[in-house]
Amino acid sequence: MPRSTNPATKKTALLIAKQWPEPASTAAGRRTLDILDLLNEAGYRIEMGSPAQPTPFQATTGYGEHQIAVNDSRFDDWVRALDPSLVIYDRFMMEEQFGWRVRAQCPQAVTVLDTSDFHSLREARHQALKSGQPVNLFNASAEREIAAMARCDLILMISQVEVDLLKTHFGLPGWQLHYLPFLIREFPQPTATPGFAERRHLAMIGGFKHAPNRDAVAWLAEAIWPALRPLLPGVECHVYGAYADHAMQRFHNPKSGLRIIGRTDDALATLSQYRLNLAPLRFGAGQKGKILDGWLSGTPTITTPVGAESMAPADAWGYPLTDDPGPYADIAARIYQSEPQWQAVREAGTQALVEGFSYAQHAQAFVERLNAIAADLHAHRNRNIWGRILQRTEHRAEEFMSRWIEAKNSRPDAS
Repeated sequence: MPRSTNPATKKTALLIAKQWPEPASTAAGRRTLDILDLLNEAGYRIEMGSPAQPTPFQATTGYGEHQIAVNDSRFDDWVRALDPSLVIYDRFMMEEQFGWRVRAQCPQAVTVLDTSDFHSLREARHQALKSGQPVNLFNASAEREIAAMARCDLILMISQVEVDLLKTHFGLPGWQLHYLPFLIREFPQPTATPGFAERRHLAMIGGFKHAPNRDAVAWLAEAIWPALRPLLPGVECHVYGAYADHAMQRFHNPKSGLRIIGRTDDALATLSQYRLNLAPLRFGAGQKGKILDGWLSGTPTITTPVGAESMAPADAWGYPLTDDPGPYADIAARIYQSEPQWQAVREAGTQALVEGFSYAQHAQAFVERLNAIAADLHAHRNRNIWGRILQRTEHRAEEFMSRWIEAKNSRPDAS
């Protein structure tokens, strides 16, 4: 993607990122770059700041990149000189750390929280899975995340399901929420990828730093694969993902046909070799990059109700969704062996891409939403009484804690 030049007359958009984007490692990293490219094309000069350490796998973007630090007042001078008209917080923790500083130094900047997925919903589902208790949405993590949302001018959501949840369960107003899915500029032609007879074996893909992916691998190895392998003699399942640690490598068992491969630099090229893409998710939130990659590579994807959520309606997959390992294995085996059923599931994925993930459909609406807020920022913020209250109360406590930590660290005897 060509980057625009950076004349001083351009509006500046600043992304404060929890991690430097790694588009080959995580779907979240790819989405972040899609948003920045969109804003670049809309006329913004793009700058990124992150307190995370650089990694060898982060993207080379051509945008401004700055190492920033938490609990450090030098950020104040830096962001004031940068003078962004738009600030995007990548996940609520970055709003907690830097939001009060941005508001003090750049009060006219439109602030956006990009949740990537609804973090506290994912955590609540994880806890419910581990405890066997009902999902508790109203947890301590949700208190923090909802407070960060309320303090921002716009909340960017990747899941329409989560937009509706925020409205109905947490009372957030629709005018503060904006749905922006994964954005696909060009849809693949079905004939551009290998067909049924040219593909073999099963694949699973997803970064191992993501808790839902770790659980999915364990569930695959312990419950699904023992039921699926006898149905597909000689067929293997290859698991790809960045940051495969020892806990994940223990599932590597070539004798059983289950192999933990690790990182792949090109997810689409890798998946296009396989007949099926497995996404056996038992918890999570947001949209799933692993399913999107399956569709983009023309690889039929077998998932669960949680995996399907926010991607396509339950009746649009070409098979019944289930989170029972036995039926899941039966469905995968049947589609693996039947070219007509395989083709039907493949076509369903292509249809879901076209209907739900078009760049042309969603990109301009996002830019127009930002422009409308900026055009009457005072009136927009006047409607947000709870956000203003939280800025005066809860966030002041975070400010004082940050200042105390900075003062403590600056003492000569500080270790």
